[in-house]
Amino acid sequence: MKSILIALLLITSGISSAEASGEVRYVTDQMWLQLRSGPSSGHRILQTLKTGAPLTILEEDKDKGYARVTTSRGKEGWVLIRYLVRTPVARVRLAKAEETLTRLSAELEQTKALLAESNSSLEALKSEKSELEQTFSTTSKELDQIRTLSSNAIELDAKSKKLTMRNQELEIQLEALSAENAELSDDRDSTYLLYGGGLVVLGILGGLILPSLRLRKSNDSWA
Repeated sequence: MKSILIALLLITSGISSAEASGEVRYVTDQMWLQLRSGPSSGHRILQTLKTGAPLTILEEDKDKGYARVTTSRGKEGWVLIRYLVRTPVARVRLAKAEETLTRLSAELEQTKALLAESNSSLEALKSEKSELEQTFSTTSKELDQIRTLSSNAIELDAKSKKLTMRNQELEIQLEALSAENAELSDDRDSTYLLYGGGLVVLGILGGLILPSLRLRKSNDSWA
């Protein structure tokens, strides 16, 4: 019967140890806890643990009130179970909360700085956009002027071509009239020569015929 009771106690102890194995607990508040080489106050102190230090439970010896643990740096030893709690102590939570608050405050300031930089960049982009719109408006007006000038230039070029063609036509007509005038001048000179020659011939004939006519009249009167 005694052996059965011992066996049951061992089984129960084993179950408790198995259930506690791997669980993380924390050193209770307002004290320093010794990490010892064995499950008693007579064993050598390996390290003094600070309040809030996290410990991973490897096994528990509830009869002796000790638990075999490992620290966050991997050091293994025994500590009193009654000085362990399942949740971080208030001091540790406060320190973590303050650390989180500090980090969040820094992130907030960084976000504010980024926001201010973004606003500055946005204003710069708005200013650049306004300048581009003004430049676009000016360029559009210049383009309209160029188109108008181009249209006028095309019209002037067409008029110039027409005037050039008309000038060529007039030059051709002038050349034709000049040639015709030269020909008429030659004909006139020839006519004048003919008239002059005819007058000379008439004069000669008159000089020859008139005396003979006078002589004939004179002879008739004598007869």
